[in-house]
Amino acid sequence: MKKWNILHRQEPSRNDLMESMSIPEEIGQILLNRGVETQDQVKMFTDPSLKYLRDPFQLKDMDRAVERVRRAISENEKIWIFGDYDVDGVSSTSIMILYFKSIGYPVDYYIPNRLEEGYGLNTEAIDHIASKDGSLIITVDCGITSVKEVDYAKGLGIDVIITDHHECQEKLPDAYAVVDPKRDDSSYPFEGICGCGVAFKLIHALSGNEEFYRNINRYLEIVSLATICDIMPILDENRIIVKNGMEILGQGNNLGMQALLEVCGLDGTKIKSSHLGFAIGPRINASGRLGFSKLGVELFTSDSLEEAKSLALMMDSKNTERQEVEARIHMEVEEILSKDTSYKDDKVLVISGKDWHHGIIGIVASKVTEKYYKPCILLCQEGDMAVGSARSIKGFDIFSALYECRDYMTKFGGHQQAAGMSMEVAKIALLREKINKIANYELNQEDLVEVIKVEYEIDQASLDLDLVDNLHILEPFGIKNPTPYFMMRNCLLKRLMPIGRDKNHLKLLVEKDRDFDVIGFNMAYLGTGYQEGDLIDLVFQVDSNTFNNRTSLQLLLKDMRLSKPKSLYPGPHYGEIIDLMIPDPGEVTHRATQDGKEDTTSRDKYVDYTNIDNIFKIKTLSDAKEVEKSPNIVFLGLGDSNLMLVNTINGYFRALSDKNLYYDQKIDLIYPRNIDKMDLKVYNKIIVYDYLDSYDQYNNLVEKIGDSDLLINYDKSDFIYLKNKFKMLEFDRKEFVVVYKKLMGINIGKIKYSQLIEATGLNPIKLNLILKVLKAENLLSFDLNLDRDTIQIEVLPRPDAKLDLEKNKIIEYIGEDYKKFVETYNL
Repeated sequence: MKKWNILHRQEPSRNDLMESMSIPEEIGQILLNRGVETQDQVKMFTDPSLKYLRDPFQLKDMDRAVERVRRAISENEKIWIFGDYDVDGVSSTSIMILYFKSIGYPVDYYIPNRLEEGYGLNTEAIDHIASKDGSLIITVDCGITSVKEVDYAKGLGIDVIITDHHECQEKLPDAYAVVDPKRDDSSYPFEGICGCGVAFKLIHALSGNEEFYRNINRYLEIVSLATICDIMPILDENRIIVKNGMEILGQGNNLGMQALLEVCGLDGTKIKSSHLGFAIGPRINASGRLGFSKLGVELFTSDSLEEAKSLALMMDSKNTERQEVEARIHMEVEEILSKDTSYKDDKVLVISGKDWHHGIIGIVASKVTEKYYKPCILLCQEGDMAVGSARSIKGFDIFSALYECRDYMTKFGGHQQAAGMSMEVAKIALLREKINKIANYELNQEDLVEVIKVEYEIDQASLDLDLVDNLHILEPFGIKNPTPYFMMRNCLLKRLMPIGRDKNHLKLLVEKDRDFDVIGFNMAYLGTGYQEGDLIDLVFQVDSNTFNNRTSLQLLLKDMRLSKPKSLYPGPHYGEIIDLMIPDPGEVTHRATQDGKEDTTSRDKYVDYTNIDNIFKIKTLSDAKEVEKSPNIVFLGLGDSNLMLVNTINGYFRALSDKNLYYDQKIDLIYPRNIDKMDLKVYNKIIVYDYLDSYDQYNNLVEKIGDSDLLINYDKSDFIYLKNKFKMLEFDRKEFVVVYKKLMGINIGKIKYSQLIEATGLNPIKLNLILKVLKAENLLSFDLNLDRDTIQIEVLPRPDAKLDLEKNKIIEYIGEDYKKFVETYNL
């Protein structure tokens, strides 16, 4: 179960600053959640200007890189751009070619074939460049770990300029210039730019300010795409680039981008960051992953719209092919995980297989990491060697972990959240063992539970298309400025069904005053354990969906929880509900020893009239006409130790929903009949979710709380749930006869407990009560296994004399509670 971290525990409230800047309350609250609080911060966030881009010469070695490129141009040298096959590498290569084309200087480019050459510089590629008289290589989005390869190039008389953004290893390549904001000796203020962003900086430095800003629209669309798709933080310069790039996306500055938008069906659509990440980017990536990386460069550098459209169609076809391959690999990975139980104990999933397309495994690794929230390394075996891709979770630096395992690999590179590697198949088991030792030291079980940051619990009345439009103010979304998630609780689940060709998506129809469509992409696994009629809590994004020229609101599911089940059984909380509703034999025995010692029905006996505060508290707590609910517990800050007191099934599930939102705080949940055994003074806050049964329970509560804060989380409308509790437990001899006759037909054996519930037609709580009473009267023995839905029953010999079941201690216990309940509330 994921953790939900509510960033703002109240409804969005009026803010003078946001109001003065005409920013809606919902959007203003999200800005405040991100620490955007001053007028300058708000202005910069909502309207980032290109004038804030930094001087590129602040990057280490940028001056040397510019000097070497200008010398190459002046001496008419052969310049080669060496890129990578993903979106970032293709984009980086493309903008460099566009720059040199704009100044009329011809250059060549080389992108390694992912299937044959793998990632980064390699000696075969360098030999090819040398054979074409290349004398200067400019790497983009790669090269920072290519120490041997750069030395090899130098030996052939080729200079190398490295522009990269990946993590540096202990030794930098001995290149003519190494431009990487992550260099240890770098003083550049922002490390978060992608590889294409570094190439963009090189173009800025080569052009000079005046020419650069005059021609900046040639590059902005492509750099924006790379920044989003390489999952860079959308802050600082990245926000400036992407915000301005998206405003011109598809407007003709780049014919390839225009054609790709048409193929994706996005021409004429207001482009959002999600379109870049989930529609445009995958088509660029698919070609590279399948060994056709040059398609992307040809597309973005094309001068012909007709040619660009033809290339875009080819890339769309490659994306369809990629989806089919991806689905097969994902299915095989899931099969391996299900059959090999040892993976359950691993904190890093290291999985290998044969005939996997190593251009696709990175996508599958991302999906596995998202589903299980564990770092994942997938390796495809090709003879004695394996090529792999790694994805990680927050708090685990996969690059650093792989660096500690470098002896097992022939090659690796990447950054904190993603990496690639090559290694011998024979060493995969060693990698799995060592990287899990590292993870066991660095990660605890809590780290393996995803924390979802939720902006606030939204009022369903605020969910409309206006909110969708207003959210565009916050775009572009990405790392450090994530797409906002909202929470809505106690939604009636009206329909739930898996959809899609492989039934891997989940579609819901829920009701909260009105109906909402909810879609969970690749989340069909979340739907198990729910049934129509349940009340559920949701975390979701707000989006729109256009179908047949009609645009409607759509909620994009992130996570869901059971709020209150339609049926108590089966369900994960049934055992706790039994404990809540039905006393155990120990409690019955405890009360029996107290018989005759005190008058348990006299109110006066329990009210201390010398303490006016106690009188007021008891009256307020128990009077159905006067009680008022405290503010919603979600909006309250809890202390170091807190207690939730529940007395009905409804109160139990309300408390459980609230408790789930405070995963990082100590919260106990108890039932009021246990108050006399509890030391309540240890709690900072005591939250009462239900009316209590009687004055003696109220008195115990008030006398024992000490200095603890007492919060009331029910009102007079909740009194019906207390009445229903006693009605559910009401003694009816006919029901005992029905159950006993059914059991006589079984006599001895194991059956499904759910079948017994259905056969008797009783509420599962009442059935459990009857079974306990019959067992206490030696009429039967049973062993109930809720996890397996089985009950082992043995009917014992009938007693000679007829039993008076109303004299059973459990029945008498409940009867005494009911009598006190009636007298307490004057019923």
